[in-house]
Amino acid sequence: MAKRQEIVIGGESFGTQAEARERFRSILYKYQLGENLDAMDAQFMGAALERHPEAAQKIGAGIQSFEVRAADYGTRCFWVVRLDGTAERFSFNSCYKPAT
Repeated sequence: MAKRQEIVIGGESFGTQAEARERFRSILYKYQLGENLDAMDAQFMGAALERHPEAAQKIGAGIQSFEVRAADYGTRCFWVVRLDGTAERFSFNSCYKPAT
């Protein structure tokens, strides 16, 4: 039987994908829509975004900040605001799930 691999993001360890997902969701619902993440949460999200399969494209010119904004169907999502002023949303699920 294969041993479950621990997920490590920004120095935090998660034993399961569900634990990692709950950490992301706690950050996502901690902020009002349009609000920037604080320094500690932004540091975690920066480390998480580096795990994203499209990290280079999402990070682009570099990270200025992270925001929580409205998404489709009344949901909310994370946006990375780049140093050049552009912004793009990204799925936090892609930051903890293994590449397929």
